[in-house]
Amino acid sequence: MSYQALYRTWRPQTFADFIGQPHVRQTLMNALQSGKIAHAYLFCGPRGTGKTSAAKLFAKAVNCLAPRGVEPCNECTACISITRGNNVDVEEIDAASNRGVDEIRELRDKVHYLPTSVRKKVYIVDEVHMLTTEAFNALLKTLEEPPAHVLFLLATTEPHRLPHTIISRCQRFDFHRIATEAIVKRLQEVVCHQDWTAQDSALWKLAEAADGGLRDALGLLEQAAAFGQGEIDDEVVANVVGGVDTAGLLALVSDLAGQQHLDALRRLGAWYAAGKDATRIVHDLLQVLRDLFIVKLSPTDDALGGKPTAPYRAVTESNRVTSEWLLGAVHKLGELYTQLRYLDQPRLALEAALLSMVLPSAAAVTPQTPVQASAQVASQAPMSSTASQFAAQTATTGVQMASVNETSLQPGARNRGQQTQTARATRRAAGPDRKRETLARLYAERSPDVEAMVRERWPDVLHKVKADRIQTHAWLAHGDVAFVTERAVVMSFLSRIHREAVMKPADRQTIEAAFQVILERDMQLFALLKADWDEYLASLTDAAPPEPGTAEEPNLVELAVRLFGPDKVVTTEDEGSTE
Repeated sequence: MSYQALYRTWRPQTFADFIGQPHVRQTLMNALQSGKIAHAYLFCGPRGTGKTSAAKLFAKAVNCLAPRGVEPCNECTACISITRGNNVDVEEIDAASNRGVDEIRELRDKVHYLPTSVRKKVYIVDEVHMLTTEAFNALLKTLEEPPAHVLFLLATTEPHRLPHTIISRCQRFDFHRIATEAIVKRLQEVVCHQDWTAQDSALWKLAEAADGGLRDALGLLEQAAAFGQGEIDDEVVANVVGGVDTAGLLALVSDLAGQQHLDALRRLGAWYAAGKDATRIVHDLLQVLRDLFIVKLSPTDDALGGKPTAPYRAVTESNRVTSEWLLGAVHKLGELYTQLRYLDQPRLALEAALLSMVLPSAAAVTPQTPVQASAQVASQAPMSSTASQFAAQTATTGVQMASVNETSLQPGARNRGQQTQTARATRRAAGPDRKRETLARLYAERSPDVEAMVRERWPDVLHKVKADRIQTHAWLAHGDVAFVTERAVVMSFLSRIHREAVMKPADRQTIEAAFQVILERDMQLFALLKADWDEYLASLTDAAPPEPGTAEEPNLVELAVRLFGPDKVVTTEDEGSTE
């Protein structure tokens, strides 16, 4: 006998062997036991969840010559012929290739003939949603009142494409994605029967990659067994499904938690050299982070529903891997996962996201430096319109450069790593307060009249940006106008990636050029995260915002001193100039 694929060899032949759909199995068994079998059934659900298998099993149970209760015997001539697919009274029709009205008319004419060897003539119509409208209309009357010896079993992955007149004439069963635990159990049975060897973690990865489809899982298992010559481990599965083995992903998380920047980047580079895809890496890493979070919160060994937890427990025992850090990492990678398809260089975006997951160092709790103090003084001073725009535009860059310069002058700084850690700590300490103060001063200059005009002309702005640079329009369309001043448009973005994209020089220049054409005035663009904007609006309920137009304008020399520090500004009083 010629070789058969695993999913065909392991197609369930009894209801006891039919897994993953208990509601379907029990209902069909009860119908067989009571003898109340409907004339038409509709099986709906994702691919590989057992729709066709249930139809063939039900057709065999209905026509079995020596049933064992409700189970088919699988030994009589009817069962054997139906299993082999050569029974003339059980006809399986592929609606994707027989979708026309002529084929349905031919079927309609044949249903009146009595079966030759079994009790009921069964028509299994797979992918029934592919039938044309005319074909559905030709089937309506026959499907509603077929002869007593005919049984229709319809299967589809897209029930929404079926006319309601068809659905209402059938008993509908919705098949669900099969639980990962059930798939793993079936894979273990197959491995044992085939005399293969497989790691439990490898079988779990295969089951997760199948996404609830047992047929897909069996296909991947067969492929992995062929690749590993009967020995299936994490590395073999990773090569088959195109992902990364779990041990490597856990090692990457340990590198990030331990601030091993170069090790993490080298590991990622090795994956790219092996042909791994950035989207698949992020997908697998998100799965590992999710499992780590569950293991971190659960003290029991069955936290993952039977999946081995020992490798995860070894990582979560580190004091650096906290639940807060895991949640933050999931948030950052989840945001990146939705945006990777828009990026030209996904590797750079992935490396940036991974480095942003590195835990803060001990420098974050060092005493306040003079640069921090000067930054806070500057943030507390009132600013004019131009100054506030300048501060909003250069807040991160200015503080970062000043922090690095100041750190490089410290006698105790022995290496570049200490300077970088101190600069990072300075930015974290001064960032939130400075951001809120800058936003408050910019909001104080809000112009309701100009804002109303901008909101009215905003569709025209988007149209102009799309005509000039379609990629910029894709980023800008995700933002909302927060408020407008006389010379600035402040927008809020739900995603950090969108916010940073519109502030790139080329994109920002395109948007501001559209402002000049559509609004007929020079307007600057500023972008912030929606979370920061919502937080500021919430704070307005406790403290009233500054009235528009009341911002005090300080001396330019004072403003420069506040922004860059007294040691960076030299003044010449007799000439009244500033260097």
